[in-house]
Order: sequence, then C-alpha cells, then structure tokens
Amino acid sequence: MKTIIQFPHPGCEHDNRSGLKWNTGNHKRKYLKVEGSYLKDMESAPIKDKIYYWGEWEAPSNVISIAGNSSPLPQYIFEPYYTLPIPQGACNTDPFILGDQFYYCICKQGHYPSLRDLSTGSIILFGSNKNDHFVLDTLFVVKDSIEYETKNIDRLKSNYNETFYDVSLLPLNNIDSVEPKEINEDQKQISICIPKFGDDEDDYKPTCVKDNIYSNKPRIYRAIMYEERNNFEGMFSFSPCLPEPLGLQGFARPILNIPDISQGLTQGIKIINSENVKDVWNDIIQQILDKGLNFMIETDLLQNINNIKN
Repeated sequence: MKTIIQFPHPGCEHDNRSGLKWNTGNHKRKYLKVEGSYLKDMESAPIKDKIYYWGEWEAPSNVISIAGNSSPLPQYIFEPYYTLPIPQGACNTDPFILGDQFYYCICKQGHYPSLRDLSTGSIILFGSNKNDHFVLDTLFVVKDSIEYETKNIDRLKSNYNETFYDVSLLPLNNIDSVEPKEINEDQKQISICIPKFGDDEDDYKPTCVKDNIYSNKPRIYRAIMYEERNNFEGMFSFSPCLPEPLGLQGFARPILNIPDISQGLTQGIKIINSENVKDVWNDIIQQILDKGLNFMIETDLLQNINNIKN
C-alpha cells in the first residue's frame, strides 16, 4: 500500500558561522540559492532561473545576510559548494535535493522498518516543527530504491553523480555507527504516530554490524521527477521556492494543513496508510500555490558544481 510519511527533521537555520564549513554538529536547514528550474503553477512550462528554497546542505556554503529578517523568515542566503577531504564526523546531506534526480538515503531508516520498505508512489513530507506547526521543505514522491551497506560505500561511486556521492554517501564512512533500534509498527492501523522514544540525533547515523551480519540495511530511494510525472498519476517531487528577485528577501516554510498531519510532532515519524495519495498531493500543491510559492523541480547540477567544488 502507498503511504504518506510525515518526516520531521531539525528545523533550525544555520548561521553565518556554522553554515560556512562542513557541519559536524546537529543537522540544520539552509535557505539555498541555486541555478535551476521551477513551475509557477501546474499549467505553466518549467522556467530556468536563479531559485531560492529551503533544504539541507551540510557541506560548506558562501553566506549572505538578509537585513531585517527574523524567524520564520530566513536570516541568510547560502550558496552551496564543497571541499574534500571530508572532516571526521561531518554530517551527510539527506535528502539530496539537487540536480535532475533527488535522493533519500539513510536518515531514520535504522530505527523505523517502514522507511526501508516504501512502495512506488508513496510520499515523504520532509519538514520541521516551527511554533507548533509542521512546515514543509521537500515533498519526495518515491520511484524506486536499492539496498546497500554503509561499509561498502565505495562500491556505489560509479552508480551516482559525483556530488550526491561526495556529500550524502561518502560522509557515512566518517560517522561512528550506532546500535540499531527496532520500533514496532502496526501496519494494520490507518495512521501510526511513532513518538519521541528512540528518536534522537543517532537516527541520522548508520547502524552497526552485529555478529558479522549487517543489520537493518538502508535503502537509497530515487524520487519521481517532473519529467516522469505522466507515468505516475501526474505526481512529482519538489521543494517550495521563489525565483529571483522575489526570493532575495526569503519566505517562511509553508505550514501544511491536511488531515492526519500532526502539527505538534517534533520527532519520530507519522505513517499514514492511504489509498488517496494523489488527492493529498493535489491538496498540498494547492496550499503551496495559495501561499504565493512556486515549485523547484530540478537544479542545474553541472552549473552548480562549477560554483561548488573548490
């Protein structure tokens, strides 16, 4: 069955010090500026421009302050780049929302069995709790996945673009593994809210090997992208965004008001089993439009790499 996953992750914004370098602390969000393509609405053709959106980028960035802003508006604009080698303990970027293919590869999968068994067409709502509301930064529609072992990351290098490998997969070699935790999930329920128990900063780390048997292998999920929408009921993955110059002053991450979403959920995940995933997707699309926002559907990864990799 298709599911909708409410996936809260840390919502604090990096500042002009933490966002300059590889992040070795707790995960945070950045208000990112990239070259890419966006949709004004569901009837318009994609437009190429400079795009601003909220997302995760735990590698270094150039930082520009936005005068006069305070939360929930962004206080900084981050222009992503990265350097090698990766420092010990550096956070990985997950989900990876760059290029013409989005990925989700490990966060919380060691604790929650459902995250290692998502069917095609399921939706992951990556967002955060801000002022007791669930705010969205990325809607990820699942296309497919592969199972992998973090101890064999180097075997994956030829399968993925260089940037995803370097910032999302390679850091897993430098993060200490933690004990896996299995949390019971009753899939017969329509809506399952898994609370704070067991959900801490370790949820973002790879799980360890026990008795020479790799436990709880994670999956790399690929997202359904805009160009593939006609094969998947018209659904595609996106991040709410604004183009230049509208995006220069920033925007607050949109609050989602849909049935079964828990506004106060700060940790864990919520699993919503639904036969009406497309209806929920349509509802979210309309809410984004009603807030005057657009849809980032891809970025020009080659262009951004020229600006990124030093």
